Amino acid sequence: MEPLKDIRIIELTTNVAAPMGTGLLADQGADVIRIESVGAGDPARAVGATRGGVTSYYLSLNRNKRSISVDLKDEKTRPMMEDLIRSADVFVQNARPGVMERIGYDYETLHAINRNLIYLSMSGFGPDGPAAERRVYDLVIQAVSGMVRVQTGKHGPEFVKTIVCDKVAAMVAAQAVSSALFARERGHVAGHLIELTMLEANLAFLWPDVFWNHSFVGDDVEEKPLISEFISTTPTADGHAAMFTVGDDEFAGACEVLNYPEAHDDPRFGTVTDRFANGVELMEEFRKRTVNFATDDLVAQMEDAEVPCAKVNDYHEVITDPRVTHRGSIIEYDHPLGGRVRQPRAAAIFDGEPCGVRLPAPALGENTDEIFSELGYSLEDLAELRKAGSVG
Repeated sequence: MEPLKDIRIIELTTNVAAPMGTGLLADQGADVIRIESVGAGDPARAVGATRGGVTSYYLSLNRNKRSISVDLKDEKTRPMMEDLIRSADVFVQNARPGVMERIGYDYETLHAINRNLIYLSMSGFGPDGPAAERRVYDLVIQAVSGMVRVQTGKHGPEFVKTIVCDKVAAMVAAQAVSSALFARERGHVAGHLIELTMLEANLAFLWPDVFWNHSFVGDDVEEKPLISEFISTTPTADGHAAMFTVGDDEFAGACEVLNYPEAHDDPRFGTVTDRFANGVELMEEFRKRTVNFATDDLVAQMEDAEVPCAKVNDYHEVITDPRVTHRGSIIEYDHPLGGRVRQPRAAAIFDGEPCGVRLPAPALGENTDEIFSELGYSLEDLAELRKAGSVG
């Protein structure tokens, strides 16, 4: 089942946040058409492990999409691009504020062409304000949003060592587009503008646990330690594990496995509230004891005691983990240039059938002729435009 089949999305995007968001929609059946510049294309084409002239980074973000290569500043391409916009349901862009207006692909202009067009504009901090014109990457949003602060350890604040803010924004973008399509289908709205900032997406992501001491306004707040202050891996005799207890049964099970009966009489750990308030001390006590276990033994005994626990996997162990292989969570397929590739399948399963890979990530401009031919343009006309450098 492809729930977004027959939905056409045009994207003028680069890097990660927006392309990953449209990638989630492409996996669910949408016809996602990437607009890339003639010659260079998306910088993501140059990042990551490489084989056959393609990068793993680009492959992961852009499967199930098609690519056209067009010089949008060339007036000769304007009629054909307007025809493409008329055929679309959604337009997504993540350029810095002002860029779309300068090249004539802003919301007001495209809405005049297609009144039913849903237009998603993604930026770092929004279309105006003190940082609107600044170049923004994931690490900037990590710093501003509090994501870095919550990683503070022995050596000071640390980045989350993945582009987490990009990915959070991507998922919010995909959800927002789906909601907009649903609202349009129900007749509540026609075409309209969605504004999404990476900062606001990540504030919402962080707020429930990271900002709970800042959620009540005023001074009469009983503050509590943040989960981040005591969450970390637990060392074992031969590696590391992840374990955590919340309920009384889980706490009792962990104490039994770790031979720590005196914890039951410790007033710091008597209730769930006590254990969260004294989480740093509790995890220190646990870590003193987990080092006496081999990782596999610790995990097995904790699982028998119904305590959430797992080995910290290395990269290759993730791929072969039985919980991953049982679900078929990692798939393999052939890319025409990159050869055999391995990626996660689409996470959501609709009606019992996982969404598949209809199209490998496209080469730059691979579908230019195909897509404009669908709109009625002749191959001869396209050849002339290509000769002039207007399309790739």
